[in-house]
Order: sequence, then structure tokens, then C-alpha cells
Amino acid sequence: MMRTWLFAFAMMLSTVAPVSQAETWQQWQEFKSVYMTAEGRIVDGSDARLITTSEGQSYAMFFALVANDKAAFDTLYNWTQQHLAGGDLTARLPAWLWGKTSQGYGIIDSNSASDSDLWIAYTLIEAGRLWGSDYYQNVGYLLAKRILKEETVSFGAGNRQLLPGKQGFEQGDKVKLNPSYVPLPVLAAFAHHDTARPWRELYSGSLALLLDSQRKGVSPDWLLYDGKTISYDAKTTDIGNYNAIRSYLWAGMMPSDMEGALPIVDSFKPFVSLAIEQQYTPLNTYAQSGKMEQSAPIGFDAALLPLIGLNADEEVTSNWAERVRENLVTDRNNEYYNNVLALFGLGWYDNQYRFNGQGELLVPWAESGQP
Repeated sequence: MMRTWLFAFAMMLSTVAPVSQAETWQQWQEFKSVYMTAEGRIVDGSDARLITTSEGQSYAMFFALVANDKAAFDTLYNWTQQHLAGGDLTARLPAWLWGKTSQGYGIIDSNSASDSDLWIAYTLIEAGRLWGSDYYQNVGYLLAKRILKEETVSFGAGNRQLLPGKQGFEQGDKVKLNPSYVPLPVLAAFAHHDTARPWRELYSGSLALLLDSQRKGVSPDWLLYDGKTISYDAKTTDIGNYNAIRSYLWAGMMPSDMEGALPIVDSFKPFVSLAIEQQYTPLNTYAQSGKMEQSAPIGFDAALLPLIGLNADEEVTSNWAERVRENLVTDRNNEYYNNVLALFGLGWYDNQYRFNGQGELLVPWAESGQP
């Protein structure tokens, strides 16, 4: 029997007690205590430079919103704006990499990361909606406008693509793209409110590109695209691992009434079926052959939870989730990526959040009437 998570989530929304979600989501509290400084910076201790990425800031802002943790959200936002965007997220895209340099702490690479920018803009807009803040919504919309202008490219009507960053991804008549940079639940929210069509074209173009790149049941980390054809070369190979795992994560989060959800989920059945059969997620995949090999870190298993729930019964899914909990290292700061993936995957499994068909964020505390 397929896991009826929509029904379970609806039941939870009807019975949730009016307590702070930030207090009840212990996983978020543990993550904050290990990775977040008092100033609002997410530190990845696996790098000797003690780096902070715009990705880490964007994900943490999303988790803080899910947890109804406005104090943490404000702190994260303020640090991001001040240190990555020169004090104004409406005037410039945030730098993607900050940390220890030979001159002290500061920006290491000023180029942007479009996936992080999307998550920041989306989370600000949703924070404005859920917390009643015009300020956050306005900043989110202005940032989204800048993303369209500086980080997308049009290949004609209905086919706009998200460049991975502002600079360095256009190569002659081709562009280098990252499929995991386009979470369709997030893009759906922008497309739903789009009247001028560029966001709808980004959604339709991204959906078509994803389906084309996943023909063998797996996703690549990177690909080359000329507006019609996907290709690879010696530098941009068809391997998928640490980026591609997010493609499976985003796919599992798509509600059934979201455009493209069913074909996207169906396209990954070979990957999910093998993972269920062997009881671990493959590390490396190859998009041109469909080959899958080796065993991935525990964070990959966490990221696969939403898709596992759509393809297996409750017992299999529950055992999978428990294995993640038992093996996840949460008490040291050099396991950043595994813990981020686990916050998404376990948070989803534990019904901390959902998306509706229009990409709006659904959280229990909002349904309970809690401010």
C-alpha cells in the first residue's frame, strides 16, 4: 500500500497544538546549535576556511520559516544581506562563498549561485505571506526580478533556463546547466503569480530539460545545452552524485497536482527501485547509460525519503527513515551537507512542511492559527 502522506498531513494539521514549531522541531534546534553562529552565519566546518555559502544561508532561512523561528530567520537574513550582498539584497545578487582569507574573513568568490538566490527569494516571499511582512515580500520580489534578469537565458518562446550563476556558464552556443538548481516546487510559486510569462517559461523550460536529462532514470550533476540538445564533454561529464541527489529530493516534494509531477516522479523509478532493493542510495550515476554504482553518504538516504514514500509501503519507508536517524552525525560541524539533506528529507517525512500545487509552503503552525 502506497504511503498516504497527504492524508496524514491533513490529519496532523487538524490536530496540531498551538505550541512553537521551533521548539517541537528538535532536528532544527540541533542544527542551529552546531552550525549557526550568534551573528546568523551557517559555518561548514568541513572546509579549513570555515566557509559560509549562500546555499547554507538560503536553506537555513527556509528551515527557520518552516519552524516558525522568526528570531533565527531575522538573524540569518541580516547576516546574508550585510555580508554577501553588500547590505542590500535588492541591489545585487549575494556572493556564493565567504570565509577565511589571507586578509581575514570576507568574500572568497563574488559570483552568485542561482539556486540559493531562488531559495532566498522564495523564502522571503513566503515569510512575508505567512508572517504578514510586506518588507520581506518586497525584498523577495525584487530579488526574484534580478534573478530573471541576471541569471536566466531564453532559447525562444517557452524555453527559458536558469544559469547556475551570473558569470561563467555561457560557452559559445551552449550553456552549462545544473539540473538540481531548479527545484520545481519553488519555481511553481513564481510561475503561479507570473503575468509577464518569463517565470512560466522558466518552469516549462526547466521541466522539459529535467525530463530530457533523466531519460535513463538518473540525473546528472551538470550538462551542456544549446536550446535543443543536451550534451557532455571531457569537463562536463554525465556523472551525477553530490549535486544530483537534490534532483531526487525536489522531485519527491512535488504534490501530485503540480504540473509535471507524475512524469518527473516516474522518470526516477529505476533509481529509487535499486535503492530500495539494495537498502542504500547509489553514490554515482551516469545519465547516458543509467549505470549506478557505490554507496552514498547517509545524507543521500535522507534526501531520497520523499521519493521512497511515493514508491514503497509505510514499513519500508519507516525503516528507511529510522536508519537515517541512527546513522546521521549531528554533533560536529563537518557534516554540513548530510545534515542539510536530512533536514529536508526527515523534515518532510515528519510532516514539518509540504508544498501545494501552486508552490505555496504549507506548515502546521500556520494552519493552527499561531502567529
